[in-house]
Amino acid sequence: MMRDNPTVKDLVEAVYSGEIVLPDFQRSFIWCPEDVRELLVSVLGDYFIGTMLIQEVSKDDSPFALRFVEGAEEINPEISKQSIVTIILDGQQRTTALFYALYAPDPPLKGRKAPYRFYLDLERALENDWDGAVIGVNVKDMRKLREIEAKETIIPFTLLRDFKEVAKKFKNHSQFEQILELRDDFFNRPIHVIKLPKKTSLEKIVETFERINRTGEPLSTFDLLAAKLYKNNVKLRNLLEETQAKYEVLKLVKPEFVLKNIALIREKEPKRKNLLELEAKDFEKDWEQAVEFLNKAYERVIDIKNGYGVFDFNRWMPYETMLVPLADLIHFMHNRAIESPTNYEKIDKWYWNSVFFNRYDQAVDTTTASDVKVMKQWLLDDSKIPEFIKYANIEEIDIEVEKQTSAIYRGIMNLIVLSGALDFQTGNPPQFDRTNIQDDHIFPKSKFHINSIVNRTLITTNAAKGDKLPSEYFRERIEAYGEQKLKGILETHLIPADAIPALINNDINEFRGKRRQAILQKIKEKIILDI
Repeated sequence: MMRDNPTVKDLVEAVYSGEIVLPDFQRSFIWCPEDVRELLVSVLGDYFIGTMLIQEVSKDDSPFALRFVEGAEEINPEISKQSIVTIILDGQQRTTALFYALYAPDPPLKGRKAPYRFYLDLERALENDWDGAVIGVNVKDMRKLREIEAKETIIPFTLLRDFKEVAKKFKNHSQFEQILELRDDFFNRPIHVIKLPKKTSLEKIVETFERINRTGEPLSTFDLLAAKLYKNNVKLRNLLEETQAKYEVLKLVKPEFVLKNIALIREKEPKRKNLLELEAKDFEKDWEQAVEFLNKAYERVIDIKNGYGVFDFNRWMPYETMLVPLADLIHFMHNRAIESPTNYEKIDKWYWNSVFFNRYDQAVDTTTASDVKVMKQWLLDDSKIPEFIKYANIEEIDIEVEKQTSAIYRGIMNLIVLSGALDFQTGNPPQFDRTNIQDDHIFPKSKFHINSIVNRTLITTNAAKGDKLPSEYFRERIEAYGEQKLKGILETHLIPADAIPALINNDINEFRGKRRQAILQKIKEKIILDI
């Protein structure tokens, strides 16, 4: 039976044993790696993670079907079928995330094909750098895993479960006691819960659950800062409304983006703590600057000729969060009067490297602070090339992605836009808007079952293509306007001319090889620095 004041340890152990279960009507675990990482940061730093709503019931008398927390049966095949269980009515995502990090089941997280593992950098944690202390790594990212395993003071969160193993590993460490205290503090962190009475009706439970999910959003950083600054006569909501009417970008991103840019303008890291401490002095002036350059960054991103080819921001921006460092870098060049084609090329290298190496997949605020620091040094001094650009390796990029939410997937589509993406049917330039262009398969998925980006492109007059085999469709195109013109059209979709025989012969394996090579060559042009 769950005690009245459970800890993190109580919670995850109850999940493992099968004491904690979920109502079957709840959605599955949908958090991405950064969500899990942020929760671990909050628990480490003793930040409030919200209240959980629970109910203890007799399993036989439960008014609805129950299921174990995702991953629990995989980790504990002998999970017990207890008679009295605790149902998590609100807090499923947080509970599952903690279990995922501490027990490492195999299911991949949202938008990922492989599982993630979470590590704790003890050196950073002992310095109270909570955000930098938590690291999430895809199990297929061998380079990152090797880097982590080479450092004795970076340990998997799963190790924290075993006090004796932690003590044994660090018994000779100069901060042995502090490490044990850190471990104990994490596991003994209290979880605030509210218990519903056992005899609460099903109707009331479902109604409560629906109301929590409809109205239970916590106050945002923007809400909290607006309340804080109001007493200093800074009307933050009015500022937002006025600038939203003027700048399109503010209708597409969270207002916290502006606050993060203000923090960077004031030479502070864009972390939540720093945002809440923003002072009222010169706030309106800094707000205007932040919005102006955030909009300049947005305009560069959506430029389909000389920018980054994001013709539909909400759908095709690889990482919305990259607008913040991009805006700060443009602002920096403007203030230092160092705007030049050469410096914009440097920013382009940063942008495409960040996209294709998934650099903004997690620890966004820490990455932002680090990037603007090293990039500003490079903008001022050609010899100060950032390490992640200097040593970029094209072979480490996996372009066989399928999810439209993947930054790599979106980045490749952006490159196709920048290449022109001429209409297959007419050979004319497309109108890049969401109403007449769509992401579609080249070899029909219904026949070839290949969903990778290598088999997809942006197609405008899709109705004419339909579900035709490539042999039929592209023969029609050759008859309509000749093979030479077809070659030119295909090249704007990053399909090389020597892939035409594979299209005509419906040879998808040959086609994938040719196109993969063409895509990687285009990515190489964008990320590799000519020294």
